[in-house]
Amino acid sequence: MADPEFTAPGLPGAGWRGAIRQLWQAKLVRNIATTISGSAGAQAINLALIPVIMRIYGPEAFGVVGTFQSLTIILIPWCALTYPMSIVLPQSERDARGLIRLSLLMAALICGLTALLLYGWGEQASHALGVDLLIPYLMWLPVVMFSSAVLETTQQWLYRNQRFTLTARAATLHALIYNATRSGAGLIMATAPVLVITSSLYYVIHSGLLLIGIRLRREPSVFKASSETKNEPIKTLRQLAAEYRDFPLFRAPQVLINALSVHMPTLVLASAFGAVPAGFFALCLQVLAMPSNFIGKAVGSVYYPRITEAIHARDPVAGLLLRGVLGMSLAGLAPFASLVIAGPWLFDLAFGGQWHTAGEYARWLAISEFAGFIGGPCLVAIPALSLQKVFLVFEIVSTSLRISAVLAGAFFFKDPVAVVMAFAAANVLINLSMIAIVLIKAKRWHRRLFTL
Repeated sequence: MADPEFTAPGLPGAGWRGAIRQLWQAKLVRNIATTISGSAGAQAINLALIPVIMRIYGPEAFGVVGTFQSLTIILIPWCALTYPMSIVLPQSERDARGLIRLSLLMAALICGLTALLLYGWGEQASHALGVDLLIPYLMWLPVVMFSSAVLETTQQWLYRNQRFTLTARAATLHALIYNATRSGAGLIMATAPVLVITSSLYYVIHSGLLLIGIRLRREPSVFKASSETKNEPIKTLRQLAAEYRDFPLFRAPQVLINALSVHMPTLVLASAFGAVPAGFFALCLQVLAMPSNFIGKAVGSVYYPRITEAIHARDPVAGLLLRGVLGMSLAGLAPFASLVIAGPWLFDLAFGGQWHTAGEYARWLAISEFAGFIGGPCLVAIPALSLQKVFLVFEIVSTSLRISAVLAGAFFFKDPVAVVMAFAAANVLINLSMIAIVLIKAKRWHRRLFTL
C-alpha cells in the first residue's frame, strides 16, 4: 500500500515514485534530458581540455583567436540571413526541405561576396578598425561562415524531426575531436596562426559529424524528399523566401546587432589595449558560455519546436515560458554564483597564474551571463511568436546601450576592467527587459485569439 504522505491524487499507484515516473514519461522532459546528456559529455571534455589549451597557447595567442572568432560570430547572421531558423516552422515537410535549399543557396552567395570584399578591401578595413592582428586570417572568414550555415541548417532539420539523441552524441564526439585537434597542434607549434586555423574547424567538424550520423542511422535526409511528401504542393524558393521574409528583414538584423553588441568588447579591447586583455575577455566568454551550452542550448533546442507546436495548437505559452525561466534560474544559480565569489582563484587553479586577471573579468561577466542564461526559453520563443520586428527595435536600443557602456569604459575611464563592468551592467538590464517583454507579448497573443 502506498504511503499516504507521498500519495498524489490522480496518480495510479501514486506516491513520489509515480510522480517521477509520470514526469519522465513527458516527452518534453525526455527530450531535454537527452539533449542535456549530450551537452554534459561535450562540456566535460571542454572542461578537461580547455585548461590544457590555455596553458599551451597563453593569453596573447588566445587574444588573436578570440578577436577572430568575435568577428566571425558578428558576420555569421548575414551568412544565410537566418533562414535556417525557419526550418522548424512549416507544417509541410516539402516546405522545410525547400527552406534548406534556400538557406544553403543564400549562404553560398553571401560567403562568395564576402570573400571578394575581403580580398579587395579587407586589409584597409583592418587598419581602420585598429585590428591589424587579423589581416593574415581574413580569407578564412568566408570558409567559417559557410560551414556555420551548414551546421545551423543541419541542426534545425534534426530539431524539427526531434532527433535529439543524434545531436547529443554528435556534440560529445565533436568536443573530443575539436579540442584534441587544438591541443595536439599546439604541442607541435603553439602559435596564434595554428590556434586560429584549428579553431576555424569548429563548424566543419560538427556539421560533418551530424551529416555522417544522418547517413549511418538512416535518419530523414536533409536533401532527399521522402515518399510521403510527394503529394504536398510545391513552392518555389522565391515563394518560400517571401513567405518567411520576417527572418531576413527582422530576425537577421536582430541577431547581427545582438552579436555585434555582445562580441564588440573583444574587438574594442584588442584595438584599445592589445591582444592580452582581449584574450582575457575571450576566455571569460568561452568559460561562461559553458553553462549556456550545457543546459541553455539544450533547453532552447527542445523548447523551440515545443513552443511552435503549442502555437499551432493555439495553446497558452506564457506559463510554459515562465516555468522555463524559473527552472533555468535554479539550474544556473550555483555555477554562476561560484564564479562571482571565487572567480580569480578558480581561474588561477584551472588555467595558471597568467590568467588571474581573467578571473576578475569573470566575476562581473558571470552576473550578466546569468541574466542571459535564464532568458533562454524566452529568446527561442521570439520567432515562434513572430516578434522579430519588435525585437529588431529592441536590439537597436540594446546595442546602443552596450556600445555606449563599452566605449565609456575604454575611452573615458581608459581601463579594461571598467569596460567589462559597464558591459555586464548593460547586459543585466537588457536580458531582464527581454524576458519581461516576451512574457507580456505571449499573454497578449493568447488573449487576442479569444477576442477576435
